Amino acid sequence: MIKALSCAAVAALVACAGGSAANATEGEPAPIDIRMSVDGSRAVAHVFEGRTYWVSRTPFDFTVLLTDVGDEDEQGVTVFLSVPDELDVQSWGDGWTCEDTEGGIDCHHPDLVVPGEAWPELYSRADPNQQYIVDSIDVYATTGDYEASHEGVHYKNDTST
Repeated sequence: MIKALSCAAVAALVACAGGSAANATEGEPAPIDIRMSVDGSRAVAHVFEGRTYWVSRTPFDFTVLLTDVGDEDEQGVTVFLSVPDELDVQSWGDGWTCEDTEGGIDCHHPDLVVPGEAWPELYSRADPNQQYIVDSIDVYATTGDYEASHEGVHYKNDTST
């Protein structure tokens, strides 16, 4: 099942970033390029019909890199990492504060970045706990002045032998 971020969750993301849903630029996603990459030693990334998906059999690491692709400086970024309920995920990174929440992890980084600059990488370790999982891992990012940008990958924990 592909997870979608509800309007209430987007409003909460915007509020966490210091703005309000009322002053968000309606319909315009945050000028943030989201790059997700998986540690190829424990999980494999595939591209099929233009879609990326990751397959693992054991715990694995992945990173999220967020870059300001707009025309203005951006002060701070808030991320919601949506993960399958069966997947135990921990996230960390230089300057990041993260906490578990329903449906995933909320993370915030306060630094100001200029156009073309990236916030420090957000690292995550995922443990499927030997459960069969077919779902997605999604990242939603906003600076508080826009709707959340989104990037996601399909995910499968393969328990076959």
